[in-house]
Amino acid sequence: MVRHQPLQYYEPQLCLSCLTGIYGCRWKRYQRSHDDTTPWERLWFLLLTFTFGLTLTWLYFWWEVHNDYDEFNWYLYNRLGYWSDWSVPILITTAAAFTYIAGLLVLALCHIAVGQQMNLHWLHKVSSGLLKSP
Repeated sequence: MVRHQPLQYYEPQLCLSCLTGIYGCRWKRYQRSHDDTTPWERLWFLLLTFTFGLTLTWLYFWWEVHNDYDEFNWYLYNRLGYWSDWSVPILITTAAAFTYIAGLLVLALCHIAVGQQMNLHWLHKVSSGLLKSP
């Protein structure tokens, strides 16, 4: 009986596949690249870092302003004409945006650490660009 040897054997890299899959939607081995990151992707990394700083500042502001939630709600009540607690939805939305941006930044830093080419998925680019202006 003749046995055929595989031409190539690729070691499964589950962690690397998840890293590049979540960050840039490149789940296949042949889509990963060790080439240098393009200048546009470096610019997106800087934008992501800037957005992280803005959302961190915005989250800190809304976390520390808890003594003035009532005054903020009264201001909106006088403007809109009905009472609602607006501070909680704003705080929850800000915390969710901060968590999302922080996760993307950690994935980007992991890409840099393992030497993979950064290629942020367009959906993340759009959402991080939208989150930049709170």
